Amino acid sequence: MVNKAVNSGTDAQTGFALQRNTALYLLLEEYFVKFKGRKYFICLEHHDDFLFCFLNEKDEALSIEAYQSKKKSPDRWSLNEEMYEIISKLLKTGKELLIDSFPKIKGCKNLLFFTSNQTISFEYKIPGISKSATQTVKIKIKEDAHLVKYVNLHQEIKTKITNGVTDILLHSELDNLHFLWIDLNRTVSKQENELVGQLESVFKKKIIDHRAAVNCLISLFREIEVIYNQGNIAKLLDVTKRVSSDQIEDAFKILTTKSKAFEEWRNEKREISDALGIKYSLRDTFEQKFNLAFDLFKSLTEAEHQKILKFVKDNFGKCNEIHLGDIVVELHDLFLKENICQFDTLDLMAIIYAAYFEATFKH
Repeated sequence: MVNKAVNSGTDAQTGFALQRNTALYLLLEEYFVKFKGRKYFICLEHHDDFLFCFLNEKDEALSIEAYQSKKKSPDRWSLNEEMYEIISKLLKTGKELLIDSFPKIKGCKNLLFFTSNQTISFEYKIPGISKSATQTVKIKIKEDAHLVKYVNLHQEIKTKITNGVTDILLHSELDNLHFLWIDLNRTVSKQENELVGQLESVFKKKIIDHRAAVNCLISLFREIEVIYNQGNIAKLLDVTKRVSSDQIEDAFKILTTKSKAFEEWRNEKREISDALGIKYSLRDTFEQKFNLAFDLFKSLTEAEHQKILKFVKDNFGKCNEIHLGDIVVELHDLFLKENICQFDTLDLMAIIYAAYFEATFKH
């Protein structure tokens, strides 16, 4: 189905931040409960703001969660024309996902979420014996009740929503509708601070630099968030719009590997420096090069780093030395025998040292 609206957000970069940060927040908040060990992919600016698609081993969709992520300033959300329009768009997404050609299991469930970092407020009335005795009950979706399903709402509220969605063909998707409050600040910088806190609560000391880790995760999404839906048609089969579970797990492995490597370095800095022949005055420089190497291994433009990493992966198992510092020296000397290198000794040692951790962790 051609829909120019599916690309409307690609010209509004500020809208991407909330979508991306909300997706990352949900990923981290429920990582061990919902995502760890499962096969899935995440799309931004797709059928809706973002979606999670969970897969079986045959790459068939088990369930699809589509999200509309909205901020509202300075007030709260309530049932009005603006809300009905958003809900209608979500329900339309549910219909489109049903006919999307992506392979799905029988009974694949589409879950539709309206999410916001502002309070969502609904109300209904309980009639009394007189008009003055009628009570108004307010439901607020926020910290203490952050997720509410449409099916569990009071009938009066459901009736208001049904009447507000004028396209009756969309009503069949209402039972899949959810309202979700997200504990994210309004400003992008503070959202990223909260993501740092989320990552720290999930991985604790397994990751040494949580802010750098968040930046790494954000970089995964930056490559897909500005890609247009081809022909204004959103398709789950479009791999250019995805970040896969494999990519996310690989990023976490790199980040935790880096943490383990730094722990080793800091615990054994003196002994390893002596083995590598690093002068005391150059140890901070070596650490910076060592730190940077992990990031450059991921960059396809850094051919020399990729070359060294591949060499270490292919050869670390052949080393005769036992101690880590001596192994790095052995790999350094072997590399120079077989290759012409643009790096000086300090840089090359740092890169090989990082590559050794990367190689042994992967194995």
